[in-house]
Amino acid sequence: MRETVKILGVEIDHITVEEAGQITKNLIEKSNKTCQLIVAPNVEFIMRAQKDKEFFEILNSAKLATPDSIGIQIAAKLQKKPLKQRIPGQAYFRKVLEVGEKEGWTFYFLGGKGDTVQKAIQNIKKMYPNLKVAGFHEGFFETATEETILAEINQKKPNVLFVAMGAPAQEKWIYRHKQELKVDVAAGQGGTFDYEAGNIKRAPQWIQKCGIEWLWRLILQPSRIKRMIVLPAYLIKIIITKDMTKGKWNS
Repeated sequence: MRETVKILGVEIDHITVEEAGQITKNLIEKSNKTCQLIVAPNVEFIMRAQKDKEFFEILNSAKLATPDSIGIQIAAKLQKKPLKQRIPGQAYFRKVLEVGEKEGWTFYFLGGKGDTVQKAIQNIKKMYPNLKVAGFHEGFFETATEETILAEINQKKPNVLFVAMGAPAQEKWIYRHKQELKVDVAAGQGGTFDYEAGNIKRAPQWIQKCGIEWLWRLILQPSRIKRMIVLPAYLIKIIITKDMTKGKWNS
């Protein structure tokens, strides 16, 4: 039985990163290549879902939703349902790699621009030398190439498919092809490949612990300012909303 908290109608799992790894293992063992969706909601996800019914429904169809931001933690505390732990996307990613190396899982990496995914895999293999990489492909491709990518994934039949195209594109891509993908679990990974490739430097530990990694990313990538505008709007919304379990599409 999943223990979750709802933030503006979007379900978030009440788990630690260790538990997330175990849940993923359980999903893989029971999946039989039925493509179980895993998402990592943050403030941007929650706010976009209030305007995008398809995205809202996709998030709530996921078998696992890891809490990926301090904003999610704040909303949970306001409901007097504090979450066990914030789980940044990269933390979940590495936990699955760690468990997967031990279990002998196969991985397919889809996403990033240019050679980003290749660089990410090279660095990952240094940390997890016995990791089984079934294949990879960059995330910026023409529509005509999509069928070739799907055919390769289905030929490889990986246990884990990581898709890093940015939200909501990655979640919608997985969901659109869910019925045909022969994988056990598929997880959206946002900018994780860029972090692993070394394209973006991760914030120092003290910044991560303070929950202001978003500010660090904004300093490194000023172009994110337009995306950050949702933060104050979100905080106001969760403070004045009487019932945060309800969102636009289930109110």
